[in-house]
Formats: sequence, C-alpha cells, structure tokens
Amino acid sequence: MSGRHTNFNTALTYAAGLLFLAIFVGPILWFIALAIRPSETAFTTPPQLSFEPNLDAFRHILVDPGTNAPQLVNSLIVAIGAVLLNLPFSVPAAYALSRFKLRGKKNIMLWYLGLLMAPPVAFLIPYFVLITRIGLQGSYFSMVLVLQTLTIPFSVWLMKSFIDEVPVELEEAARVDGARWYTIMWRITLPIVRPGIIVTSMFAFVFAWNNAAFPLVLSSRSTATLPIGTLGYFATSGVTWNYIAAAAVLAMIPPMIIFLFFDRYVVRGLTFGSVKG
Repeated sequence: MSGRHTNFNTALTYAAGLLFLAIFVGPILWFIALAIRPSETAFTTPPQLSFEPNLDAFRHILVDPGTNAPQLVNSLIVAIGAVLLNLPFSVPAAYALSRFKLRGKKNIMLWYLGLLMAPPVAFLIPYFVLITRIGLQGSYFSMVLVLQTLTIPFSVWLMKSFIDEVPVELEEAARVDGARWYTIMWRITLPIVRPGIIVTSMFAFVFAWNNAAFPLVLSSRSTATLPIGTLGYFATSGVTWNYIAAAAVLAMIPPMIIFLFFDRYVVRGLTFGSVKG
C-alpha cells in the first residue's frame, strides 16, 4: 500500500513539473514557432501545427532591411554600460551599509526599495527634462545613467545580503594587522563574494536589457534599443506578428547565453551563506 502511495506521489510530482515546464517554456516555443512559420498561418483556427519553417522574419530584421541589427548592438552597449557604471557605486554602498554603523541605515534601504517599487514611467518626464537641459538627449550615456535608478537599488540590496554572510572575524583579524577598510573590502570581502558580484551583474544586465521605458524617450533613431525597435511593428495598418516574434526571440538570446554560461555562479550566488558550519 505504501509503495502504491509513493508511486502516486512521484507521478503527481512529475505531472506538476511538466505543467510548470509547459507554462514557462510554452510561450517561448510558441514565439519561436510564430517567428519561423508563414505569417498567414499564425492565427488560424484550429491552430495549424504542421507548416514549412522559414527564416524570412529573421532575415527581415537582421539582413534586409536589417533594422533591428543596429538596435541589438545598441542594447548591448546600453546594458553593458549600465552594469559597468553600476558596480563601482553599488558594491561600496552595499559594503558600507553592511559593515558600518550609519545613521538612518534603515531609511536608506527603504529608499532604495521605494525606487525599485516605483514604476519607471513615473521618472520619465523629470529625466527627459533633465537630460534635455544638459544636452545628452539621444546619447548612449543618457540611457546608461538613467538606468542606474533601477540597477543600483537592486544591486545594493542583493550585494548587501551577500556581504552580510561574510564572517566579520575575518575582517577584524585583518584590521588588527593594520589593514584599512578599503584594503579589507578589496582583498578579503570581495573575493569571497565574487559569485554574488557575478549574479548581481547578471541581473543588472537583464534589468537594463529589458527596459523599454527610458530608451523610449531618451534614445534617438541611431541609438534606439531592441525593445524600441520591436514597438515599430505595431502599426496602424496592422501588426506583423512574425517580425515581433523574431525580434522577441532575438532579444531572449543574449540573457539566455549569459545565464547558461555563468550557471554555476548563479547556483553558488543564490545559495551563498545558506549553509553554515
């Protein structure tokens, strides 16, 4: 009887896993199919499961006329630039909030949390006016700079949790030997939390990569990112779903490559400090 009950629980677990897999992977597979199938069969009823695949949509967005190819490069420039500008500010801030006794530390963390919870559209008009006044409208740097509103608060919260797990005794021993705080941070703490830094950088990259609100008002025709280019396929004459699907698949590839390449750091980073001896 117990064996039958165990088999039932195992079957139920596998069924639940397959259901969740279908929920998360199903839309991705559907978009891939939508990108490689003939456009006239996209929304037939009942759905046409058999079709002759083609790469016309990818050829259109990347080669002829290839509108989205420069936008893909622009997205990479903005996302990588946002990460590179983010780390020199967020890592020391997280270290200070973790190790130093600061007045109003709780309020600072709540302020960061408030920036994360606020919708990006709330910042659009003030940022547009500011960027226009200082003459950075349409530049890469304007988008990289404004994206710090999202990436720095998230990175500070995440990095602080990693630094909190580093034993204070290690730093105290170095301080007894005469090391200053910045030497301790650079030589002791940061090497230990390297998986956390990599995970933080990966999520900051995804935040910047997927953001469409800030580039929508701050970019120009030559600096528009891929999410902005995808919006161009929503026209008054109709919606070209195969081009949208191809651009969406293209937008998924860089984050997927990054997470697959650094998967071991994701596991180590997300489990950092979860098991203590």
